[in-house]
Amino acid sequence: MANSLEHLHIGVWSYLDGSVDERVSRLYAPKWVAYSRGNQALARMEHLLNHPPSGRMPCMLLHGDSNIGKTMIVEKFVRDHPNICNEFNEVEVRKTVHLQMPANPCDDKLYAQIIEGLGVQPPINRRSTDMELLGLRLLHRQPPKLMIIDEVHHLLAGSVREQRQLLNQLKFISNELRMPIVALGTSEALYAMQTDPQIASRFEPFALPKWRESAEFREFVVSFGRLLPLEKPSPLGEKVIIQKLMALSSGLTGKVTTLLTQAAELAIRSGAECISAELIDQAADNGIYKIAPQDSEAQCL
Repeated sequence: MANSLEHLHIGVWSYLDGSVDERVSRLYAPKWVAYSRGNQALARMEHLLNHPPSGRMPCMLLHGDSNIGKTMIVEKFVRDHPNICNEFNEVEVRKTVHLQMPANPCDDKLYAQIIEGLGVQPPINRRSTDMELLGLRLLHRQPPKLMIIDEVHHLLAGSVREQRQLLNQLKFISNELRMPIVALGTSEALYAMQTDPQIASRFEPFALPKWRESAEFREFVVSFGRLLPLEKPSPLGEKVIIQKLMALSSGLTGKVTTLLTQAAELAIRSGAECISAELIDQAADNGIYKIAPQDSEAQCL
């Protein structure tokens, strides 16, 4: 068995015994494939998590194009640093709190997100100052070691004054709790934060660039393929597939993994049991909800 399934990670072998629907469901479970820039981002977040409290806590802005893999990195970090709970499943030590910047940001909506991220239902129709006091009280009661704020480019939905006010709130929260903050956003978030010199100096930018055709990209694709429960090996390292993935994904990590996952679903449902260039094309054209039976003869090399 080890020889016939050597194209798969050993942890995936057991999933081949499941039904088609079970295997397809497994395809869409969270996965992590290490790569240099992602590992560097995780290492910086680890440094922030373990940073001793100080009057000026360092923070980080993880930025890049949409679908470049920011959320994948953060989800990996949160999985690796779960909160510590007691026997009643109550949080005793909170490692991280993860929230999103509201789509139409303002102080009370930001604190409502913080309150909800701490596992408390935010009150309805409360004044902004009340929400701030409640949010800070809950943060002080059980302070996280690290706050993660996604979609921080939503700041740009507000006026310049509102942007400045919310950025000052982030700085205040970091100072008040002596807690580092990791903000995630598109490159537009970098421009928003650079409008305030104090914020710009506090949030060190960390860019996630698009992939380019390289040995590391090939290794990433092949390693991701080893996590897909297919019975046959797929020629994912071949130049034609690497170039096709680059062309169809524009070098975006999330798009690469989506194409491979959708192509793997097509391979399972069609019986091909391996990913071919043709199935990648079909995944790009049809997505995961329109599986054409006539394409079931697609073969791997």
